[in-house]
Amino acid sequence: MVKYTLGVIILISKEFCDEMLKVGMNVPEMVEHFMDNEEMFLKYLYKFFESANSVVLELTSDAEKEDYQNMLFTAHSLKGLAGNIGLNGVFLPAKKIVDDIRAGDLSECGSDFQKLQKMYYQAAEIVRRYDPAKAAP
Repeated sequence: MVKYTLGVIILISKEFCDEMLKVGMNVPEMVEHFMDNEEMFLKYLYKFFESANSVVLELTSDAEKEDYQNMLFTAHSLKGLAGNIGLNGVFLPAKKIVDDIRAGDLSECGSDFQKLQKMYYQAAEIVRRYDPAKAAP
């Protein structure tokens, strides 16, 4: 993922940006949000996946048990985490789950959870593929 241009290190490739856009993340916009600091953005992106993995697993368990009260709290946590890094493919379904449960409408929680889960794992795979720490020397 590291590219060099005129002696300046560019950490984020266009290909990475294009792939992340498919899971609802506008990477250039988020880098700007992180004061145009690519390293800081990537640090928090990697931390998101470290933190969010256990939350997604808990949400999966809650969804399987149809435990909507716990699903509300877990989806709310994930909504905040995803919102902080601009991962809208996860943020939007998490927000919908939270809003629907609060409104007492449980009819779409299962399909919204499936969307959330699909986007989360797609995003995690993209980030894993582009992580320079995982690249062969």
